[in-house]
Amino acid sequence: MRKKINFTYFTLAFVFVVACGHESFSQSKQAKIDSLHAKFVADSAYLYRYKKYKFLLAIDTRNSFIRTGDKTPVDVNGIQLGVIVDGKHNIGLGFYSISHIQKTTPVVGDNQKPLNVNLKLGYTTVFYEYMFVDTKRWEIGVLGEIGWGSYQTTVTDSAGKRDPTFKDTLQRGIALFGAGLDVSLKIWTWLGFNAMGGYRIVGGDEPNKVNFNGAFYSVGVQVHFGELRRMYRVGVKRRLYKSQVEKINKGK
Repeated sequence: MRKKINFTYFTLAFVFVVACGHESFSQSKQAKIDSLHAKFVADSAYLYRYKKYKFLLAIDTRNSFIRTGDKTPVDVNGIQLGVIVDGKHNIGLGFYSISHIQKTTPVVGDNQKPLNVNLKLGYTTVFYEYMFVDTKRWEIGVLGEIGWGSYQTTVTDSAGKRDPTFKDTLQRGIALFGAGLDVSLKIWTWLGFNAMGGYRIVGGDEPNKVNFNGAFYSVGVQVHFGELRRMYRVGVKRRLYKSQVEKINKGK
């Protein structure tokens, strides 16, 4: 009977030690997982932390008008570089260009052959935009810009030969002012639609009667690459976190 009792005590003690060891191992494993989770949450919060200043890089393609006897649509291609302050103030530089060929058939004596008025214009602006509406879905702002640049026009026939009847302009400087309204509808944090409209004042006619004053507008898709970058970085950290948790659960 004594031997049986000792064996029973031994069995109970062994089970107790194993249970305590298993419990200790489980607690250690859970502590490691909790630590990893806390680090993942902290890293994600850091990526989405509030920033007073953010880098601004945007492609700014506009439709506009100039006058060469009548109102002519042109494309204005540009890029903006600057900084966003407190999420409401956009400040920076814009770089734009216009390259346009206007076909015309002037009446000069007996010469009625088609001619091409070739316009090349480039300018740089200092811009400021204030976002007076900033909600989950909508952003509405007013923008203003002042700039300077230069342009040149040449008149050629269909064969590309310059026509001596019309005066080509040498490269000439311009100054301009523009103002408008900018509206964005956010579908997701990284994707939305944007519409912008305003008016540009340059003033004066150049020798070939090209007037640069005119309205500008644009409608298109808006992609926030900074948001995509943050989402990608959080995704990488999430995959790493899951991989490390799997290793802990497997006892590696």
